[in-house]
Amino acid sequence: MSRRALVLAVLTGAALLMTAPVSGAAQAAGISSADASAAHSATAGFQDVLVRFFAQAPDAQGPVTVQIEPDAHPVYELSPDFVAGKANATPGDFAYFAILARASDGRTATLWSVRGADGTWQIGNIASGDVEAGYARKLLAGAQLLHEPQVDAWYAVRDGRVTSLSDGTAVTVDGYQRTVEARYADKLPGSLYARDGEAGGYDSTSQVMPRGDGGPAPSGHDTGWLPLLILVGVLAVSGAGYVLHLRRHPA
Repeated sequence: MSRRALVLAVLTGAALLMTAPVSGAAQAAGISSADASAAHSATAGFQDVLVRFFAQAPDAQGPVTVQIEPDAHPVYELSPDFVAGKANATPGDFAYFAILARASDGRTATLWSVRGADGTWQIGNIASGDVEAGYARKLLAGAQLLHEPQVDAWYAVRDGRVTSLSDGTAVTVDGYQRTVEARYADKLPGSLYARDGEAGGYDSTSQVMPRGDGGPAPSGHDTGWLPLLILVGVLAVSGAGYVLHLRRHPA
């Protein structure tokens, strides 16, 4: 294996490590402007990763430069406590800050900045498109951007009302709670639905999930080790190949 191939393998492993999803269990409910600033700071030095992200896309046309937008949009995911009807539960739990990146050819991607168990902010995922930023631009002041991932629906929560950002229909928070309770209350952790593994049930520990798949949240799992194992595997295979190359072609 050539040195070039070894470097590419290491970069690929590092990219997988940096873009792997992070469990929603690590997310905190309360956020502030200081959190938004810290979350955005996690994007520092990510231009190179984004350049590779765009270059690997099926519609890539050539080299691009990337600009990361200054706004960090807070995104909330439907709360299992709200679905279960617990007292004082809010419709959404904070999931991540969405930060838009623009390529010089017009394509967009969204960085998900999440807070880990140690309190530091990190980039947990890169998603194609500008879904979150597009919906955030529709919000009135003081509104919360809420995602119902099981059906990939987006809402504005404000003044006791939940408004669909796709068609503008609005219901009271109580009305929305009754709707999601009917949809998901029998799919919460511990339910027969969840124990039987039907479509994964409704997961209260993996709120952050790839958007737009239209299915229920995946079953509880810790993704923290997966990217590390991938990286270790890549490094091990690459290192063994490079050692073999040196043995066959001594300097």
